[in-house]
Amino acid sequence: MAGYRKNELLMNGSPMKGLLVFAAPVIAGNIFQQLYNIVDAAVVGRFLGSVPLTGISVASPVMDVLYALIQGGCLGVSVLIGREFGARDQQTLRRSHATALTGGTGITLLLSLLGLLFSRRVLTAQGVSPEALEEAMCYLHIILAGLLFCFLYNYLAAALRATGDSRSPFLVLLLSSLLHAALDLLLVGKLGLGIQGVACSTVFSQLFSAACLFCIIYRGRSPLRMPLGELRPDWKLGASLLSFSYVSSVQYAIVSIGRMLIQGMLTGLGNEAVSGYNMGMRTEQFLFCFSQGISAAIVVSISQNLGRDNTGRVKQFYFSGLLTEVLMALPLSLLCILVPEKLIGIFSSDPAIVAAGVRYTGFMGWIYTIAFVNEFLQGFFRGLGRLRLTMAASLMQIITRVTFSALLVPRYGIRGISYAVLIGWILLCSSESCYSLYLLLVKSKKSGAG
Repeated sequence: MAGYRKNELLMNGSPMKGLLVFAAPVIAGNIFQQLYNIVDAAVVGRFLGSVPLTGISVASPVMDVLYALIQGGCLGVSVLIGREFGARDQQTLRRSHATALTGGTGITLLLSLLGLLFSRRVLTAQGVSPEALEEAMCYLHIILAGLLFCFLYNYLAAALRATGDSRSPFLVLLLSSLLHAALDLLLVGKLGLGIQGVACSTVFSQLFSAACLFCIIYRGRSPLRMPLGELRPDWKLGASLLSFSYVSSVQYAIVSIGRMLIQGMLTGLGNEAVSGYNMGMRTEQFLFCFSQGISAAIVVSISQNLGRDNTGRVKQFYFSGLLTEVLMALPLSLLCILVPEKLIGIFSSDPAIVAAGVRYTGFMGWIYTIAFVNEFLQGFFRGLGRLRLTMAASLMQIITRVTFSALLVPRYGIRGISYAVLIGWILLCSSESCYSLYLLLVKSKKSGAG
């Protein structure tokens, strides 16, 4: 049980301290994860020019959908693993791990095949220019061929965090991000391999990350460690895992598909508008590293304490997490309001691209606090196992965003997307915050009285 005692930070002591200590490496890991995309965009923009940059920009939504399916599925499984860890159910924990690892491998190979078959059709339907389309397909073919390594890293990292270890995934991601940056400069800047070099760098770095986490689990004292001969699926348990993972996968995919549809509305405004919007989205994803780190910590803390049947700490983590998200959002929002041109300028020196990105990011800075609260609420409900609720809320928010974008983009351009996002975020925040407070302050009292 040494592996259990070592990783019980979230089930003992101060909730605020436990939340911050656990979230810190997750946030740092998220930042380095975003460096994958930031380095790709910066290297392509500086060394290869605007057409390859647009190629990566239009390829990103396709990748995001596939990554969302993988990351969402891993998150859903991690909720169950966190509960089993909290309950110290070692046998079920290992069976869940083996089933998720083997089953997820098969599903990822299927996703790779589907991506290779249909990605060109998706981009063509969006009206992507022929020159940008060819660059995007060169990039996607390599990324899709190595998609399995993306799954292995994301699953092993999620499983380790669910058992209380957020430090190991961060250290591995730190190393792989540095490796990725070095390979980008070597393959693109020195060897001149173009956009294919960027893709090869990404795939090799993901392979490195997956191999490192595998060694940490199977050569260390992780609760997930088990004989390799026992890594086989438990079909009965698989149904339970699938019920959690598919809902979370669909939710993540819904968000990515919505972004892809919105990007398609901008193609008529030119390559600079598409690239500028995507640079704004990259900036946004970087900022969300912080909110998503707290959200991930909330998922693990609540699932573990529910497994231990310690419901009193759930309320403590709720208010600690909410306060942390708001305090974290304020300085980051101010940065977007005051110097948006500096943020977008990281990715491109083209004045038209920077101007388009600033038009999005400068406005979004005023409303990011709402987004941070939404990330917290989604993490709270995921930790409770209410994954269908989070999926329904995300679907409602994305439908609202896409609908209003279609109405507002023709008149306001990129700024119309910002207005549509604001409407969707307000709707999501108001509905989920009211229901979460009902569960904590009303329903919990009724249960206690009963």
